[in-house]
Amino acid sequence: MVLLLHVIPATSALMYILLMSHVARLSTAKLCGTTAVIQSRKLANFLQNQSEDLLKTYLSKQGEGFPQTTSLCKEPVEGFPEGQVTDTKPNEMLRSIYVTLRHLDGHFQTLRRQQLDLVSPPSDPLHKKLTDTHNRIQDLAGNIKCLLEEVPPEISITSSSSGRGVFRQKMVGCTVLRKYSEFLKQVVSRLNHVISRRSATRGKGIQRIQKKVLRLG
Repeated sequence: MVLLLHVIPATSALMYILLMSHVARLSTAKLCGTTAVIQSRKLANFLQNQSEDLLKTYLSKQGEGFPQTTSLCKEPVEGFPEGQVTDTKPNEMLRSIYVTLRHLDGHFQTLRRQQLDLVSPPSDPLHKKLTDTHNRIQDLAGNIKCLLEEVPPEISITSSSSGRGVFRQKMVGCTVLRKYSEFLKQVVSRLNHVISRRSATRGKGIQRIQKKVLRLG
């Protein structure tokens, strides 16, 4: 480093040192955010792309007489945000996403258990799709949790289909999957916005350093 400073102009050396210091601070303070927000966007996008296929598979496995359209899947289901996720501030938005994902964790636990009782054999493709989706929902919740400034208290989840008949349980499952698909569309859109804002903020920070160095030169 000493030899390098003798070779390059003082202004350039100072700019290099300040830039490296800025990058180091970002790496330390935003390591979780920088990595997790991009991974979250990719994972949410993947889940959203798979959600329609999951819903179609679910409908096809519910037996004769069960509606093959989601227009009738309007059972009361707890845990989904009121209104649009995109209407909230970044921190509120991330908290809302995290809380909803935790509720989805509980809904999918119930859904998987019920479908194992209703759909045979256990090797049916529906069970694998539900299990894989459930696991990825937990992964996404972990990434979003990493982005939160303050993690919400642990959520107590009560199954919204407890004590109901089989047909109503199936309708609740259909409603959960429909709302889940709609929710993911909002998540992908909002995480794209967060990534754009973080990139712009990092760019402005580097520009400020460059201006300071030029003034010193």
